[in-house]
Amino acid sequence: MVITEKLLSVNKYSRPGRKLNERIGIIYHYVGIRNQRPPAVYSYFEEECPRKGHYSSAHYCIDIDGPVYQYVPDDEVAYHCGTENIDPGSQRIYTDWARSFFPRYTMNPALTSPNLATIGIEMCFTGAYGEFTGETLKAGIELGVHLCRKYQIPPENIGTHHMIVGWKECPLYWVRRPDEFHKFKAVIIERLTL
Repeated sequence: MVITEKLLSVNKYSRPGRKLNERIGIIYHYVGIRNQRPPAVYSYFEEECPRKGHYSSAHYCIDIDGPVYQYVPDDEVAYHCGTENIDPGSQRIYTDWARSFFPRYTMNPALTSPNLATIGIEMCFTGAYGEFTGETLKAGIELGVHLCRKYQIPPENIGTHHMIVGWKECPLYWVRRPDEFHKFKAVIIERLTL
């Protein structure tokens, strides 16, 4: 797999330069805007977030035709899955799933967040309902396998943004069709056994 490094500048809002406490999970996202490509995602993190005082970033972004871009080093914090909002399911900050898999980072949201222990992956999409291309899915699987192997991340600790916060439909297609995410994750697990 080829990963093109295009690191964000160190700044308060998208690349704080803080080291991760550990790497114990991988969280998948979608970019939120249909047909948005990595240069626009990079520009948003690099320019818009600091200008607007908005905390947001991810370690990686996967394009619609498969190329993978890295925006934040694997050993640094990216702002991709923290929240102050209540999960509608658990009526607490963070979902039951998040509190089960990342308890140290979800039990006291005022002091910590899953951002301190997870790698965030943004995926570009083309479909009207958030569908990913086959190339994006293939690259997402390859990247997930690569990161699990490199950092000994248990595959059960792979989730989506929605699985962490509960209130955000991200990635939209997998929130509305969770069986498709389970199939995606099953392929990663299968590849890890080869």
